[in-house]
Amino acid sequence: MDIVRTKKSPLLRHKGKATSALGLVVMTCLAVFFNRHTSATNLVDKAPLLIDTVRRGELKVTVRGSGVLVPAQIRWITTPVDGRVEQVFKKAGAQVKQGDVLLQLSNPELKESLDQARWQLQALEAQTHAEQVTLESALLDQEIAVVDEKLNLERAELTLAAQEKLLAQGIVAVSKIDFEEVKINVAQFRQRFLLEQQRLDKRRENLAAQLRAGNARLNSLRKQVERIEQQVNGLTVIATMDSIVQAMPLEPGQQIRAGSNLAMLARNDQFVAQLRIPESQIKDVQIGQAVVLDTRASQINGSVKRIDPAVSDSAVLVEVALSGELPKEVRPALSVDGVIEIATLADTLFVKRPVMASGFSQASLYLLDQSGEQASRQPLTFGHMSSQYIEIEHGATVGTRIILSDTSHWQHSNVRFSQPFSAQY
Repeated sequence: MDIVRTKKSPLLRHKGKATSALGLVVMTCLAVFFNRHTSATNLVDKAPLLIDTVRRGELKVTVRGSGVLVPAQIRWITTPVDGRVEQVFKKAGAQVKQGDVLLQLSNPELKESLDQARWQLQALEAQTHAEQVTLESALLDQEIAVVDEKLNLERAELTLAAQEKLLAQGIVAVSKIDFEEVKINVAQFRQRFLLEQQRLDKRRENLAAQLRAGNARLNSLRKQVERIEQQVNGLTVIATMDSIVQAMPLEPGQQIRAGSNLAMLARNDQFVAQLRIPESQIKDVQIGQAVVLDTRASQINGSVKRIDPAVSDSAVLVEVALSGELPKEVRPALSVDGVIEIATLADTLFVKRPVMASGFSQASLYLLDQSGEQASRQPLTFGHMSSQYIEIEHGATVGTRIILSDTSHWQHSNVRFSQPFSAQY
């Protein structure tokens, strides 16, 4: 069987050729675009990026930290005895003068102990006085005995002297026996006088010793009474300095133990700032360096007073002494930001501190070309670091623009931006 073939229209043949040509052009454009944007670069959006330009000039190396103001002198008021709170006169926040009553405590047992100690002291004073009178009376009796023996000795010595004179003149009115008896009496009275004199000295020593012992007992009891009186007086709690009551954690009726903290006082005219400095920057901080504190309403000058030796939560506590007149808003626990001046570099290259950059280290950052259309990763060497800026030792020149944002997720050494940066960015 013969099959009849019909010829195709020339219009259809031209249409097929045009479609094939258009497809080829589209594929070629896509290949060029894909090759341009994916072979060596990564297309990124410029909007969220932080950019800064390298400049030359004076760079103040500073360290920034935040903290609070605290009173320079804080004192806790404690109690030496047990007691119960009867009345609270000053609450937290009250301004007090030295000697003002803060609160009143009670302790009936302590007051009874004071009364008993006073009675014991009165009884001991009376007893000591009676013993002193007795000893002094005995001393007087002994002095009389000494005087009597002295008179007897002098009388016997006169008689002996008279008899010796008569015997020397040859008068026999005095017998030998009487003369010898008188000599014996003189020796006897002299010995008795010496013994009574020694007894008098011993009585005087005994009196002095008894008085010392009595005074020691009295002084001991007096100290006990004074101690109890101080404890009783301590039931009336008073302010020990001109200050502000920072804490008063007690209420009437509350029972407290000896040594408990009753109230915290703080001087309201002397403050220090406690700043928390990152441990990575504390190595440059030294005692005596100037500090500027920002209270968000005014600025206060100061200097580094103390650096805590320990690290806590990746920060070091730095204490700053304040100078000059303090502003009115100053009060305990006021939040402040502090800037510590470390050094001043007269002529150096610097830029705003990039993310994850640290002083005296090396890092690879993206540097923009002059057109602002592309950026390439370049190694940079950093020097001193401030709270806001960082010194560039090698790798960039004046006018170089550097991407400060975190680019760790970028996988290419070169990037192209969806829109170029202007030259004055």
